[in-house]
Amino acid sequence: MLKLTEGFDLNKNAVYERVGKSAGWLEWLCQNFCRQSGIISERPEWLKGRRVCMTDATDEGIKGSKGSDYRLHCMLELFTLETIELELTKIAQGETLRNYEKIVQDDIIMGDRAYGTIASMEYVQSKGGDFCLRLRGNAFHLYDENGEKIELADLLRDMPETANNRWALFYKFNNEQKPVVICAYRKESGKHESSLRKIKKSNNKKMRGKVSETQAFYSQFVVVATSLDEDAERIMSLYRMRWQIELLFKRLKSIFGYDDMPSKKDNTVKAWFYGKLLLAAVCETLVNQGRFSPTEQAFDQ
Repeated sequence: MLKLTEGFDLNKNAVYERVGKSAGWLEWLCQNFCRQSGIISERPEWLKGRRVCMTDATDEGIKGSKGSDYRLHCMLELFTLETIELELTKIAQGETLRNYEKIVQDDIIMGDRAYGTIASMEYVQSKGGDFCLRLRGNAFHLYDENGEKIELADLLRDMPETANNRWALFYKFNNEQKPVVICAYRKESGKHESSLRKIKKSNNKKMRGKVSETQAFYSQFVVVATSLDEDAERIMSLYRMRWQIELLFKRLKSIFGYDDMPSKKDNTVKAWFYGKLLLAAVCETLVNQGRFSPTEQAFDQ
């Protein structure tokens, strides 16, 4: 029995059942809060009629565990936060777009560097969708129309700060050249230094040693592979919209752990997920508002 207030007892199973039934309400609440606080962007005119899905996954261990035991895979519509797919798996289940069975014709699938692979790109296109995926440095080989290998670093090296660029290139799959558009943005020097600090922290945490020359070079850029036939400014703008939601996930992962997941039932997991995501959105909004003291207007004077 779960004691709620003095003189009232409520069965724990009844609480779980009620939580499961609240999934739809929590999703609606999260969507509207994020929209009103500016975390969700308005859908651009050029994306009208298309579902844009962002994918992510996070690892967590159960209480008392020394490592990660579970991985939560989620696919949400970028402009509504509608759940397209949400699945809890064992940690052995890797991060790949092949995990998502509900990708359909004309979907645009977005993901971070974990998903920027040839296998994921081929899978999305086999479903009739398009992809917009961030790349690691040297994620896979690139070629020109004549089959000559192209070094991505050579293309990026001379880009000025804050510039966007676009190259129509190819990758090889089953000995066949497939077209891919590579778009890149070069960060400002201050943001580049911040990226280096994050890489160093991550390397220390994962015992990878010092920041390598390759890591240092590619930390200056955001590189995206896409099948969309759009200019670089439009593609990078779309990816920045995804980044707004990514901030919520970063806060969710770093502060609001998954080790208290109450159940593996779909409705309960969904309710639990949106409750956590709503809390992360509230915190993100408060942090953003707190950057100005005492008010934004006073700060500008």
